[in-house]
Parts: sequence; structure tokens; C-alpha cells
Amino acid sequence: MRRRAVVLFGLALAAGCTKGPQGPTLEPVATDSVQDQEATFQVDVSWRRVATREAQIVVKMTTVGIEQTDKLVVDVKSTGFVITEGVPDWMGFIRPREKYSHQVSYKLLDDEDSGRIDVSIRRSLDSTLLWSTELLFDASGGQITLAQ
Repeated sequence: MRRRAVVLFGLALAAGCTKGPQGPTLEPVATDSVQDQEATFQVDVSWRRVATREAQIVVKMTTVGIEQTDKLVVDVKSTGFVITEGVPDWMGFIRPREKYSHQVSYKLLDDEDSGRIDVSIRRSLDSTLLWSTELLFDASGGQITLAQ
């Protein structure tokens, strides 16, 4: 009798455990191959809507080949936004066969309907710009969107 009650309780729990709605998927913005002296790495920048006026930026980097990059600085700067989660910069090496991901979330300031996020990758040693892109966002329609 006790075993049957445990089984029924377990089935009741399983029936009540439905998978909740998935968060918004990442939308690719830019993909590029970047050369850093002897090393080459792939950069993928994506974004997703976190809230009505909030966006998360994700920068993924992977080496192509067997050479390690120099020490790099990934900078995600904004105009018209305030950071809600994460930090705007990442510093480190991209080692062969390893993947690195940096993410930061921004919310549009209350008095702004648009904003800009600049993503750049520089060599730490001499600040040489290796790659950059600019993302323009608009929230005039109520939801934050990436401007075309």
C-alpha cells in the first residue's frame, strides 16, 4: 500500500512538471573570421530580448587552427543604455580548440527610444583594433528590436 502511494505521488509530481516556456533564442548579428598575428579565430555576435526594453549581447569566440591568440580585450560599450547584468569587457587568450563566450545585458534608459552598442576586439598589448561592429536598437514600438 505504501509503495503504491509513493508511485502515485511520483506520477502526480511528474504530471505537474511541465517544461516552462523557453526564453527567446539568440538572433545572430555578425559572424567573422579574425586574424591575430599567427592565430585566426571566429567571432559570432548575437542578441536576445530579455525584457521589453532590455537586450542581452553574446560574443562567442573560437580559434581556427592550432595557434593561441595574443591577449585580447572584448569591449561591449553602449550609448543610451545602462548595464543590468554582466560586465562590459572581457580580457584573455583564445586557446586552440576552446570556446569563449562573453555576455552582457543592457536596458534602454527611461528617456531613450533608441540606443547603440559597439562591440570591439583589440589586442591587449598594443590596443590594435582587430574587429568591431555597431548594433543599433529601437524601442519606439514598445519592444526593443535590432534596427536594420
